[in-house]
Amino acid sequence: MRTVSGTSKYVAVREHLLSRILKLAPGTKLAPEPVLCDEYGVSRITLRHAVDGLIADGHLVREQGRGTFVTEPQFRTHYRERFADEVKGFYVQQTEEGFAVSSQVLRQTVVLAGETVAAALDVSSADEVIELVRLRFVNGSLHHLVTTYLPLDRFPGAATADFADGSLYAYLRETYDVALSRNDLLVSVASADNEVAEALLVEHGEKLLRVASTVFDTDDTAVAYGVSSFTPQNSEIFFGLHN
Repeated sequence: MRTVSGTSKYVAVREHLLSRILKLAPGTKLAPEPVLCDEYGVSRITLRHAVDGLIADGHLVREQGRGTFVTEPQFRTHYRERFADEVKGFYVQQTEEGFAVSSQVLRQTVVLAGETVAAALDVSSADEVIELVRLRFVNGSLHHLVTTYLPLDRFPGAATADFADGSLYAYLRETYDVALSRNDLLVSVASADNEVAEALLVEHGEKLLRVASTVFDTDDTAVAYGVSSFTPQNSEIFFGLHN
């Protein structure tokens, strides 16, 4: 396989694999990973990322102990996060539209705020905050990675609460009687670092949409600061502006 100049190995392998499997009948078994690694001259990690991307897009399905198989053609679904009118949060938005939302908590710990988080939450850089890192899924499909910071002294229970299911904002409302009124957003394009690339199954350095969010309560006090990295396969961001 010849890799197009400027194209990452991951993208090149994925595109070549896609062109191949589109010609195969549903139910056809993909060649084993070692065979494909030798054929494409890539590492198992690179190949696995390419295959996982095609699985996420619905072109392939992996069956434990049996292998990876071509699936029936299907349209890819994009799940849109909306930022308009009111502060709902991702979980409520998606469930209101009939989608099933779940999370995989990768890290939930207490850390020092540091300069960036301190500035967003209006606390000291030496203050302790809760760092919550989650992978979010919609209808079982990987959607985005989000790291959220909350002041420990205000929300101590969030350090140990279970956030695998349900809404973080609902937890703050029900447990601490917090009403949210504003969400300040900063949208940019950023390169995936090692942690983000591994979590989202993309190549290191791949360009992703990054949304930094600071949420405020009705007293205009910062409640939470978060950074989300969105997968391009099935994510959309919608902004609504009103007078």
